[in-house]
Amino acid sequence: MLDSQLSKNIRYYGIFQLLCVGTFILLSSIGAFFHFLLNHEISIVESWLHNNHWEIIILSKLIALLIMNRWFKICLYQVKSLRQLFKELIHWPDHRAIVISVFMLISYLSLAGAILTGPNMTYLYYHLTSFAGLFLFFGIEFVVIAYLKDIFDPQHEAPFEVLSFLYALLFIVSFRLCVPDYYDLLPYVTFCFLTLIFLSGKEFKNWSNVVCFLVLFIAPMGSIFGLDPIWGDDFSPFPVKSKLALPFLVVIWVISFSYYKYRNQILSGARKLLR
Repeated sequence: MLDSQLSKNIRYYGIFQLLCVGTFILLSSIGAFFHFLLNHEISIVESWLHNNHWEIIILSKLIALLIMNRWFKICLYQVKSLRQLFKELIHWPDHRAIVISVFMLISYLSLAGAILTGPNMTYLYYHLTSFAGLFLFFGIEFVVIAYLKDIFDPQHEAPFEVLSFLYALLFIVSFRLCVPDYYDLLPYVTFCFLTLIFLSGKEFKNWSNVVCFLVLFIAPMGSIFGLDPIWGDDFSPFPVKSKLALPFLVVIWVISFSYYKYRNQILSGARKLLR
């Protein structure tokens, strides 16, 4: 029974990622096809694909989510509406999630530095698109994961660690197929996804923490400070001087997770010492 629940979760999550990649390729090909019909040069086509990459990839994820939702309904699965999910899963985030989101933001900027180039209103649309794109890019993943848990593992019996690892693996493969990763941000994106999994809890349903981390750390770091996996710092007003190496990322994440997991024990020990 447990193997069946685990395999269904992973199989359908893999199907979702496959739909994302397939739809992304289809939409990109259609756009390129019409450009070639107009006798545009390859450089114009490449520029169009680059500038509209966020819109294409988010549209692909939304289409894949809609297809999955329709399929579950056709198969007569009990699927909650997005409205029901939001009512059930959205509440005020854990204050620890707020603290580590702000801590990671300040730590990264302090260690990497930021170059003040001045806000350029010409790129305001791209700033907003990057922010919304990053939010939806990761957020849609957790809508799908919540659906899968509700349908195939309502008792939450499948092992959290195994599911997390396999979800992350499939997410990384899909990311690499849809994003060229010119800016070498795959380790950073992987850390962000794993952090969101951790904050979502063992049931993958603590959306408030997920939304908090997306709004306070991931989206600003991409749209404002240049850690955008698709556009890099092309349109960022305050790009960081250099991306942090993997060891520095690990240190920041370990400190943050230690605070999140052991805060109560640390404070309790401190109070005893003060007495």
